[in-house]
Amino acid sequence: MRNTIYSSVRQSVCSARFWLGAVFIALVLFLSSADAVSEAFRAEDPLAYGYHGDFILKALDSDALTICLPIVCALPYAASFVDDVKTGFLKLYIHRTSCRGYILGKAAGCLVSGGAGIVLGLWLAYGAAAAVFAPMEGPLAPDTPEPEYAMTLLRNCGLIFLSGGFWSLFGMTMSAFMASKYIAYAAPFIFYYVLIILCERYFTSLYVVYPKAWLNPGEEWAMGRWGPALVILELIAGTALCFGAAVRRRVRGL
Repeated sequence: MRNTIYSSVRQSVCSARFWLGAVFIALVLFLSSADAVSEAFRAEDPLAYGYHGDFILKALDSDALTICLPIVCALPYAASFVDDVKTGFLKLYIHRTSCRGYILGKAAGCLVSGGAGIVLGLWLAYGAAAAVFAPMEGPLAPDTPEPEYAMTLLRNCGLIFLSGGFWSLFGMTMSAFMASKYIAYAAPFIFYYVLIILCERYFTSLYVVYPKAWLNPGEEWAMGRWGPALVILELIAGTALCFGAAVRRRVRGL
């Protein structure tokens, strides 16, 4: 079982779509703050110390990441189960491992690739911002504490990873039930925005199922960042069980 899980995770993160998705996230964060980039290059005085970190954190608060997350996280691995079925690979592979190991491997591949691709894109954007803006920044003012932009970004990565992993797994689960690889890419995007519309227009107090609140939790969460983390983990567990049921039904039909 361990080899099956490791093989699925390695396949998911070694694909070209995983790396292209990460690069795309980095580009989107820069393009969403094109005005800030333009102003930085036009400025005659040195930029404020730590400008590169503040630049990335402000980009995270924009709608750029919100728009791209359910699409990019599904690209690397969400359609892999349907591909295994349609190519006949499932019939050959399932007899070399256990059904449970196959399910756990596919779920792990989706969680890791969906979450890590987004997180990697954030750090690529942070590294690029540091390379571009750090030489243009002035020195830190005396008696001023060192800004902890990297630590703030690191704290945000946990929720971003879980959110990306969930939407990737959700896409694979829906595609398993409907036997369509296109559903793997479309279902996360559609359901993501259905929840956003419902929470913003009709159920404004139902922040528990508001995807934007998962990424930037406010004071309404009783447990702080642990609140949305537990909600996403519960959704991941429920979605994984549904995916397991879909796989077992498909295997019985082989």
